[in-house]
Amino acid sequence: MAATHSVSLFEVFSNAVVSFGHSLHRIIEDYGRARAASALYEELSALNDEQLAEMGLQRDHIARTVYQRVFDA
Repeated sequence: MAATHSVSLFEVFSNAVVSFGHSLHRIIEDYGRARAASALYEELSALNDEQLAEMGLQRDHIARTVYQRVFDA
C-alpha cells in the first residue's frame, strides 16, 4: 500500500513565501554588487595612467579588474 502525503494550504503558502524571500535576497545582493562595480569602475576610471600604474593596472584592464574584484570574489 502506497503512503500518501497531503500538503496543506499553509505548507504551500509557506514554501511560496520562503521561495520569494530567497529570490528577493538574491536580487538585493545582485543589485548591491552592481552598485559596487559601478562605483569601483568610476573610481578607477577617474585615475590618471600614472596612478593606475602604481596600482599595477592599465586603463584598458579596468573593466576586467572590476569584474574580477566584485563578481569573482
